[in-house]
Amino acid sequence: MMKRFALATLACVALLAVSACTKAVLKPAPAISVPSGVSQAQVKKSIVSALEGRKWTLDKIEDGTILSTLHLRDHTATIRITYNTQAVNITYLHSTNLDYSQRGSTRYIHRNYNGWISYLEQDITRNLQNLSATQGG
Repeated sequence: MMKRFALATLACVALLAVSACTKAVLKPAPAISVPSGVSQAQVKKSIVSALEGRKWTLDKIEDGTILSTLHLRDHTATIRITYNTQAVNITYLHSTNLDYSQRGSTRYIHRNYNGWISYLEQDITRNLQNLSATQGG
């Protein structure tokens, strides 16, 4: 009986360890600074190019706001990107099958989400810097 209890406890601990490995704290994306001299239309083009390059769908595009979703197998992540000539901000909206949860004020999500957003930030930043460099800014 004791051996069965020990095995059950070990199985639970292992299951918790595995599930903890797939979750990470959902990190708020830092604002991306827009170089001076870059127009709002150019900022939008830089964002759209980065999204399309990373296979995000463009769900809704309005002046200053883009809603976009990444579809990977049976997982989705939807974000809102707000932008102007000063900054670009990426905000998590919702997801499917990414184990999103919140405990207190801390939000958790599949560990890959933060990487996807980081790659997107890098691409947007590079696109904006390339624009600035070609304008001599």
